[in-house]
Amino acid sequence: MKGSDRSKHRIWDTILPLLLCACFIASSLLFLVQMIRKNQGENIEALYNAAEQKKTTIIKQIQGDLQTLEGLAVILGEIGGMEREQLLPILQEINNDNAFIRMGFARPDGSAWLVDLDGSIYEISFRDMEFFQNALHGTSTVSDIYQDERRKDCYVNYYGVNIPDPEGGTTGVLCAVHSADVLRRILDAPVLSGQGFSNIVNGDGDYVLRSINAYPGDILPENRELIREAVGTGGTASFDMLDRTGRKQVSVIIPLLEGRWYLHSMVPDRVLRARYTETAAGIMTIIVVSCCLFALFLSRQRSMAARTQKMLMDLAYRDSLTGLRNFDGFKLDVKPFIERNDLSSYLLWYGDLKKFKFINDILGYEEGDKILRLISEYLKGLEDKDCIVCRISADNFAGIVKYEDQGGLNIRFQGVLDHIKNAGVESQAFIELSVGIYRLSPGDEKLSMDVLMNYANMAHKIAKEKPGSNIALYDSGLRKRQIEDSILESEAEKAIKAGEFKVYMQPKVNIQNNNCLSGAEALVRWLSPSRGLVPPDRFISLFEKSGRIVMLDRYMFEQVCRWYRGYLDKGGHPISIAVNVSKVGLLQKDFIQYYSETKKRFGIPDRCLELEFTEGVLLNDTDMFSDIVRQLQSNGFTCSLDDFGSGYSSLNLLKNLPIDVLKLDIMFFHKSRDMGRERIVISNFIHMAKELNIKTIAEGVEDRDSVEFLRHCGCDVVQGYTFFKPMPLEEFDRLVKEQGRTPLVPKDV
Repeated sequence: MKGSDRSKHRIWDTILPLLLCACFIASSLLFLVQMIRKNQGENIEALYNAAEQKKTTIIKQIQGDLQTLEGLAVILGEIGGMEREQLLPILQEINNDNAFIRMGFARPDGSAWLVDLDGSIYEISFRDMEFFQNALHGTSTVSDIYQDERRKDCYVNYYGVNIPDPEGGTTGVLCAVHSADVLRRILDAPVLSGQGFSNIVNGDGDYVLRSINAYPGDILPENRELIREAVGTGGTASFDMLDRTGRKQVSVIIPLLEGRWYLHSMVPDRVLRARYTETAAGIMTIIVVSCCLFALFLSRQRSMAARTQKMLMDLAYRDSLTGLRNFDGFKLDVKPFIERNDLSSYLLWYGDLKKFKFINDILGYEEGDKILRLISEYLKGLEDKDCIVCRISADNFAGIVKYEDQGGLNIRFQGVLDHIKNAGVESQAFIELSVGIYRLSPGDEKLSMDVLMNYANMAHKIAKEKPGSNIALYDSGLRKRQIEDSILESEAEKAIKAGEFKVYMQPKVNIQNNNCLSGAEALVRWLSPSRGLVPPDRFISLFEKSGRIVMLDRYMFEQVCRWYRGYLDKGGHPISIAVNVSKVGLLQKDFIQYYSETKKRFGIPDRCLELEFTEGVLLNDTDMFSDIVRQLQSNGFTCSLDDFGSGYSSLNLLKNLPIDVLKLDIMFFHKSRDMGRERIVISNFIHMAKELNIKTIAEGVEDRDSVEFLRHCGCDVVQGYTFFKPMPLEEFDRLVKEQGRTPLVPKDV
């Protein structure tokens, strides 16, 4: 039994390797068959691609020639007069600068004359030629290939383009003649290692133009039938055919020109087979040499597959610039965090840099990329079992981290700025960080990461609106506000049409002229039937972001003009009414036209309407703003710069602006700790404006002492609660009638 067992064991030791080899051989042969099939498909695809490239080149050549003629035809149509003596020098000069062998003109009856490059002229009739008829009816066309009338050894294409007359009719057809060799040279370009070639055929399977590499003689009848069948199925097909020497050719056919021409490309089958013959021989060698090589081959394949998989994973889930995971990778890696029992101890954050576009534009993309890599380097150093991060896009980063306390959170994000600073980055002074935080809670595991990260992004947007570096926390109030903002935006247009936006006037008092009423500033109030009074700070910024502020600007301006017209018709004396203009409104193409025409339509006298611009509108392009102001002034408007002193105003900026009025925001100056220094600044602003012949208005004035100070400094007009609060238009109407030139007395608020 033992001997028998050993015998059986030896048999199995022999059979098993043979079985393994047989399996390997069978698998290899199967693989070989599949590879051959795949390569055959790829060969056809490669042949299609080569044909498409030739098609593109031919089409570009034809279209380029037609566009040249179409441009010339338009010029000739505008010139008028199609006499030979007039056209001949033009066509000769143009023909000398292009590749046409002759050009000419065909009358609507088909009679034509052509001029050669050497100046020879001859008559010809195109009446029965299809290209001429198409061109005559407005379709620029290239003809089939014909034997040249002048040179029997040359074949040509005729080009025809309609010459329109000024009345919309046709004067005739601009004709040009191109040697067929132009297209033949494209066909002669090698196909797939120079072994293939292409011909142009028609729908009947006959040659239109063939490559010099093509076999002599006509197309074989059986091949012509194959071409016809391909044309009948839409003009795109692949098939095998035999040439005149009996060799197998793999060919494809694709439509080329208006269904008239087809591009027929072919390559010897042996050339295509040669592309995978060596591979097949190598596989057979591997089979013969050793089954061990089979194991080695499998091992190598596994190794290559692993490397490829890693490469694909990196491409799919890693950011190429920084090496951090991207958001798709983050969504995969964050799943274990979301599934933890202590989910509420984690938070999501979303942040970016303020003014990053400024850094890229001013300091260059290399500097921007350097900063992104520094941020990524720092964030990557924070990763541990309780923290992972990612780069979403541009300068947008995000992550999940275990919450400890607010102080620890601040230190983490301050570390980003410190890391950049310590690296000696040139732009560190401009860098500010905005971060939004969403604290996770039970139940969030049911939501997608896109939704959860959007919560953090919503908080991030709030942080970005605040000055400096900031962290904002998402809460129910923020979500409620976001929803309310969306509702307000959706109701805006309807509310404007319904007249829910009302004009309020805040009177202005001339303190250099006996405290007399001198005008007012028009302010907007939203009186919603369902919400009551909606404060301006709740909807103005929303409308500016969505662009609806333009509609509101124009609505307010028209309402003011309508009131002013009625006021004048009732005998009112002219006063100055200021209307605010948003930055978005200023940038509209029809801005000057709309405001000027509206003023003219209501017949408002010049210098009675003042357009107020905040200094924020002129930071980007002061030259453009100055030009707009001058055009408005020439149309009878007064232009003022509002809130001067509250932003980035500079004396250099002011001296270059042709404004009429400068408005000082006194409330801004009240924020200073030293009233003496504050008043020195205000006094010098006013004095500077007077030197520049600019009228000054102080707004936000709330006490009598400030009025006297401003009067002493030479300020012209005061606007504020010390005299009047904003009031409805009807109340202002009564005030103007009752007050007249009566001196007004300021009061402390």
